[in-house]
Amino acid sequence: MSGRHHSARRIVQILVLVLGAAVPWTGIFRLDMPASQVVYFRSAYPLEWPYVLGMIIPFVVLVWALAWLSYRKGRVFCGWACPYGSLVEFFEGIRTAAGWGANRKVAAWMRRSPLHRFGLRAAALLTLAVAPPLLGVSLAAYLYPPARILADLSTLPRPGNPGQVVLWAWLALVLAASWAAGFLVRFHFCRMVCIYGMGQAMAASSADQGRILRPRYTPADLSACGSCRACLKACFVELDPREPDLRLGFSDGCFNCGDCVDVCETVQGHQGRPSLLTLREQRTVRTRRTEPQDLE
Repeated sequence: MSGRHHSARRIVQILVLVLGAAVPWTGIFRLDMPASQVVYFRSAYPLEWPYVLGMIIPFVVLVWALAWLSYRKGRVFCGWACPYGSLVEFFEGIRTAAGWGANRKVAAWMRRSPLHRFGLRAAALLTLAVAPPLLGVSLAAYLYPPARILADLSTLPRPGNPGQVVLWAWLALVLAASWAAGFLVRFHFCRMVCIYGMGQAMAASSADQGRILRPRYTPADLSACGSCRACLKACFVELDPREPDLRLGFSDGCFNCGDCVDVCETVQGHQGRPSLLTLREQRTVRTRRTEPQDLE
């Protein structure tokens, strides 16, 4: 792929994941449940009024910010910053290393040589064993003092230490849930279960679809594509980005990731032509499109 949108999206996804994992360890914000305290910028306060406003107000602001962003830009948060979506896409690379995924870069690396294939699969197995527990530790640090987490992880769980037993059980749960989400559930959760995704979809669906940010197909009909279906294969939520109405069920389904645009830019670029898809906000006048076979 040309990677213009893909590379920018990966940078945003990594920054969000790193920031989310680092916040409790730096003391910017976390809860100390054993002591019934809340920590803001390394200062501890009782977990009571008015100190809980430091949690409530940012949450309300975040919800309204997501609603406004979805109304103006569509489900761009889902495609560019959602931690769950980022992790599922990360697992797509692991699935490709195992032989049944669709990550183009991983597939290209696998085809280089048997040594590349072996090394990538070994790295995938190591990542499967290490990454989910690290995620679980960072999530636990939001509720449990980081120093105690490190101390409890330094030894095997003992029945006389219930907090340590709960921590190890939590890490096992995160490991199992991560594998299930990455290999089985994947984006079905986003489309059918996630309440935040549904809220964003409803906000996006209520906006002016002519001006909202989304992939747009510029030709009048599908004959310009010929037999090419690369953009359909690139869409991980199984939409046809050439359609003017990108919905799944009753609401907006496009994540505005831009991968379909990158693929089209690559395919058309090989032929010295501009992309047939763009990612933009602009009202366009569309005529009825016809499939290539309809023109014959």
